[in-house]
Amino acid sequence: MLRCAIFGLVFLCPVLAAGDADSCDAVPAARVHADQVLFQRQAPTQRSQLQSSQAAAASTEVKAVSWAAAAGEFVAMTLFVIIGCGSAMGVAKTEGWVLQVSLSFGLAITSLAYAVGKYSGGQINCAVTFGLVISGNLSVAQGVMNFVAQMLGSVAGAFILSQMHPAEADKTGTIACNGIDGSHTMLNALVGEIMMTALLVFVVLETATGAAATAPAGPLAPIAIGLAVFLAHSVLIPIDGCSINPTRSFGPAVVASLTRKGEGLWKDMPVFWAGPLAGAALAAGVHGALAA
Repeated sequence: MLRCAIFGLVFLCPVLAAGDADSCDAVPAARVHADQVLFQRQAPTQRSQLQSSQAAAASTEVKAVSWAAAAGEFVAMTLFVIIGCGSAMGVAKTEGWVLQVSLSFGLAITSLAYAVGKYSGGQINCAVTFGLVISGNLSVAQGVMNFVAQMLGSVAGAFILSQMHPAEADKTGTIACNGIDGSHTMLNALVGEIMMTALLVFVVLETATGAAATAPAGPLAPIAIGLAVFLAHSVLIPIDGCSINPTRSFGPAVVASLTRKGEGLWKDMPVFWAGPLAGAALAAGVHGALAA
């Protein structure tokens, strides 16, 4: 009897197993909802669509122009011209005046860069803006907007100065317009403007962009930049009044042409544009070569 039982189990188990399998196939699979899956792989088409939308959003963000940045540049440039040129108008050609005016321009940049840095980075100089654009640290659209704001701010600052200092009290006679000294040539001034603007833009790129901006010494960048402006003025004031900033040269020339009797205010203007822009390009090239 035991043999019969074993024989029956051997032949009946496959039949029972087959029956259970058939019954399992008959049971419908449980539905799994998407919100019950913790990690779900996206289909290739969905992933590419997501990446495309993210890239489009990033592109839009990059191309967006900050009006706050432009407004900050306008305010800072207006105050910069009032402080720097105003200092020159009050003490020009007196004892120790070069040092005072150089300090005024340098300290003005430091304080204003701290003030508007959170909006625009505190460029306050179209040569600096140009250097940031060609080095890839600022979009072209934002650079153009900042440039327009700087130009308007320079004119506004010079106009305010014309109302602060009457012509007879202006020791420069021209609202501190830049002009090449009689003992120097245009070439002398051009070389000086190139080198001193290169100094300024190089300091900006090395202290206020990229990894340097987030380094422990990053918050000290405006001090280094202000010192560069001070040094440039100490060197160039005796040569051409020191521009290193085409927008600073432009506003006083416009207002002085309308409110002062000075002659030849625009004669040397090409130097005060070509020199700083060439110096900015030189600094951006050196910065790029060092960072490569």
